[in-house]
Amino acid sequence: MEIVVRVPSDTPYGARLFLAGSGPLGDWHPAAVPLTACDDGSHRAWLDVPSHFRAHFLVTQGRWRAAETDPRGHEHPPRELHAAPHVEVHVGGWGRTSVRYHPDFHSRFVPRSRTVCVWLPPGYDAHPHRRYPVLYMHDGQNLFDPHTAFAGNPWWADEHTECAVRAGRTPPVILVGIANTEDRLHEYGPRRCGPAQTHDLSRAYGRFVVEEVKPFIDTEYRTRPERVHTGVGGSSMGGLISLHLAKWYPGVFGKCMAMSASLWWDREFFLRTLDTSTLWQKSCAVWADAGDREGRTPAGCAATARRVRWLAQLLRKRGARVGHLEVPGGTHSEGAWGERLPRALAWLYERDVPVW
Repeated sequence: MEIVVRVPSDTPYGARLFLAGSGPLGDWHPAAVPLTACDDGSHRAWLDVPSHFRAHFLVTQGRWRAAETDPRGHEHPPRELHAAPHVEVHVGGWGRTSVRYHPDFHSRFVPRSRTVCVWLPPGYDAHPHRRYPVLYMHDGQNLFDPHTAFAGNPWWADEHTECAVRAGRTPPVILVGIANTEDRLHEYGPRRCGPAQTHDLSRAYGRFVVEEVKPFIDTEYRTRPERVHTGVGGSSMGGLISLHLAKWYPGVFGKCMAMSASLWWDREFFLRTLDTSTLWQKSCAVWADAGDREGRTPAGCAATARRVRWLAQLLRKRGARVGHLEVPGGTHSEGAWGERLPRALAWLYERDVPVW
């Protein structure tokens, strides 16, 4: 079969186009089936398919952020594809963005404003009455955008998650990214005692997330605000503060994603004080993972894995539902965390689906 794609006049010159679709069309990878640019301005693909072939697809520019839209710029529903000698597709527009930004988000509790960014899963705009579970994530500037991410390397959280949601591997979840500031270590690193505790902003940061960010998100977006549908997550120091927030606010967070958590912080403060509050552990689902290359030396890599293993064992003994993963070849990097994100979301939210 021949698929002919005709594009609007504002399509970037020289843009490469692709089909992204179900099953043999790439399992919703955004750059699965390349299209060939033709002299008449169309883009074409030739597929050898059986007579009973059925699939769904969309046209993209290689990323979900550059997927086709309808002529008004709204999300386009997946197109149906049936075996036929010739199929013609007219793209209405480009540039649907699934990430919305709230810059200069002010707080009464922490001294610095920051950007809060929100990724909305596919179907959010198409189904205006559905409500969705939420995961609040730290280091939000690293999640989606190369121009704000550390060293220009983001998680690509929107791309990884959209692919997994469309393929049915991950339930649709709203991701809320809360950017860090110059006070990152003070906000993400609780101290047990001593002079350093003077600069400990972790409790204030917790109030910022729970009393300011979450109410705003629940007002502005169609969320499922109850604790069983609400998670908190991050990596490295962001993973550490996620564990503390799950512990401090058991009535708010029923899920916690701690990727490569900095459990070494303040002489393993979190691990050694886990017994001070056990109620949250019996009702919280915790994802804890680490790669086996997260350290400057073999001993450092082994210590990281040991601490995460210890955390998983302690939580299980106290009744928590724990997803523990040790990743062969996994590094301490945004790229590694982004690749693992859909798997963590699938485990944490496997029973959680949108409701009307």
